[in-house]
Amino acid sequence: MATNVSSGSGPAHRTDVTLQNKSNANLSFSSQKDWYGSGQPPKDIDANSSASFLSVADVKSGSSEGGVVYAVTGKIKWVIAWSNMKGESNKVYIDITNTDVDWNTVELFLENSTFDPSAVSKLGYTATAMIHPDSPTPLLIAKLESI
Repeated sequence: MATNVSSGSGPAHRTDVTLQNKSNANLSFSSQKDWYGSGQPPKDIDANSSASFLSVADVKSGSSEGGVVYAVTGKIKWVIAWSNMKGESNKVYIDITNTDVDWNTVELFLENSTFDPSAVSKLGYTATAMIHPDSPTPLLIAKLESI
C-alpha cells in the first residue's frame, strides 16, 4: 500500500459516505463489513435519491475502512468499499455483481484500488466513485446509474 506523505496525512477521524442512487430501482441494504471503525448505513435508498452516513474511525488504529452492499433488483448487488487508513492514501472500490459478495476478495481489490477507480458497467447499471485522496475526513461519493 502506498504511504501518504501529503500535508493531509494523519489519523482518520471519519469517512463521510454519500450514496447516490441515480437508477430507476429502489435499493435495499444487503450487508456491511467494518474492518476498522463503524457506521450505520441507510437501510433503503429510493430510486433517484441520495443517502449519507458516517464511518467513524476506530480509536486504536485511527482508521476507517469498510464496505456496504445494496441489493438493486433480483440478484444484482452494488458493492462499495473504502479505505481511510492512518498514513496511507485513501481508496475506494466499486463493483456490480450477481454473485455472493466475498469480503476477503473485496478487501484485496480495495488494497489495489485508487481514490478514483474506473467506472464499472455491468448488468444494466454503471457505478462510479471518488474519495479525497489524502484527507483524514474525506467525502466519498459513490453513484449507481441505470444504463
